[in-house]
Amino acid sequence: MKQIEYYIETLAPIIFAERNNDSTLYNTKKYIAGSIFRGMLAGKFIKDKNLGNEAHKNKDFYNIFLSGKVRFLPAYPIGKTIIDDLEPYILPLSLMRSKDGKEIRDISDGEKIQTGFKKMTGFALKKDNEIYKVNVDTQIEFHMSRNGEKSRILGSNKDGQVFNYEYIEPYQYFKGYVVVDDDLADDVYTYLKKVAEDNIYIGRSRSVQYGKCSLKKLSMNSIVGNGLKNGQKYYLYAYTPYMPNEEWNRVDTLAEHLCEQINEKLSKETVQLKKGKLIYATTEEYSGYVGVWHVRRERKMALSAGSMIEFEIDNIDDNLVKKLNDILYAGLGDRREEGFGQFRLMQPMQNLNLKEFDKDIKSEICNEVKKQAKQIIRQRIFKEIKKQAVSDLDKRCKFNAKSKTTLNRIEALVNSNKTKQQIQNEIKEFNKPAKVNLRQMFLDTDDFLEILTEDNNVKLPYSDIEWKAKLGLDLDNEKLYREMENDLGKDIFVIDEDTLYKEYFLWFIRHAKKLISKKNKEVE
Repeated sequence: MKQIEYYIETLAPIIFAERNNDSTLYNTKKYIAGSIFRGMLAGKFIKDKNLGNEAHKNKDFYNIFLSGKVRFLPAYPIGKTIIDDLEPYILPLSLMRSKDGKEIRDISDGEKIQTGFKKMTGFALKKDNEIYKVNVDTQIEFHMSRNGEKSRILGSNKDGQVFNYEYIEPYQYFKGYVVVDDDLADDVYTYLKKVAEDNIYIGRSRSVQYGKCSLKKLSMNSIVGNGLKNGQKYYLYAYTPYMPNEEWNRVDTLAEHLCEQINEKLSKETVQLKKGKLIYATTEEYSGYVGVWHVRRERKMALSAGSMIEFEIDNIDDNLVKKLNDILYAGLGDRREEGFGQFRLMQPMQNLNLKEFDKDIKSEICNEVKKQAKQIIRQRIFKEIKKQAVSDLDKRCKFNAKSKTTLNRIEALVNSNKTKQQIQNEIKEFNKPAKVNLRQMFLDTDDFLEILTEDNNVKLPYSDIEWKAKLGLDLDNEKLYREMENDLGKDIFVIDEDTLYKEYFLWFIRHAKKLISKKNKEVE
């Protein structure tokens, strides 16, 4: 059995609407469910292969999505950066935190709940005995329904069907796994790598502005399950929600059936699992919608992720632990292919240390944010270039020429795709009247022809300007400058020579034309 690790980065707002009792507010799931990930991949596979309603007859489609040999586990949030050595999970329900936030305890060893402590919930990243709490950034948006044709035209709805919906903000990462039987591992990994070449779309409202994501950083490894130490309590930790095949109404009854399932899969083993005394659990309901059949799933009760069920067993050894891990990774109960029913072996955690994610770990800025930040800096530099060109002409220029014809030709050149050298060569080939016209315009003592072509050792007006200093990043802000270079790249304040020449002289020439027009008007 293999495990394929994957990351999803949100590039647009994401909506996973959840059922709640408030008809005016639709909450969103804070993670990417395995059913959502699987459904997205299946839909993309059908579309790419043009399978239509005959997808189940395709061998590759059947193997990946219907055979039960592939389990698409959910992707849990990991924050705004990828950190390889931290694992995401839903916090076990046995974890308690002091109200002052200074201490964290795992009471699964049988310790009684003390006053001053409260239950921890949500998502976290874990490494050894260190836990980093992870929050998912969300926003709430107002929406007014205009389903009718007249309502859409009017832009209003007299029925007053308005509501608010919650969405996950862009530029956050989620980490998940696909557990695959050995015979299909390479095929699934190859397919996921192909999917990762394009953007993917998940959640509600994918046809408009929502749901855009990127699948990235795939890796495939053999399953390495958790070990067990003698002398400590043993637990089945629900890594994902567990949906039993049989009806149930009590968690302790469910725990007994769960142990029976595992014993059946161990078959010939003499060792038998038995339900222990301690259970930390909550439940939730699941239904869903099957788009192919256009029907809703039957609503069923599930054991929530993060639940802990103690079990007892004698004669633990490495061989038995391996067999238990194989059973748990294969999944138990209903809808295993969607990631339900994934348990992990767990024991009480000691000497836990709760850390703030954003303080202890420096976040890596995602590529899309880097791209936008560079564009903002570039536009700010262009603004300074424009201001410099206008300032040079206002304070240093002198015009004897009255015609703008030659300047129009130069403006067309700097607006073209030609390089700086090509533009200068063309200006040098201007006819005599055009050159005379340029020589009648001055910046200090240098005429425009010399400035534009850098003839007679004339320097370009901006040649000694440090553009980062123009943005306020001088010696007094050296630390900020270095941090920006480290986060965004060494070239963030560098404008290539062709672009700089064309951007400066575009505004230089445009403002020169205005000044000539103003002078001609004054003469009249």
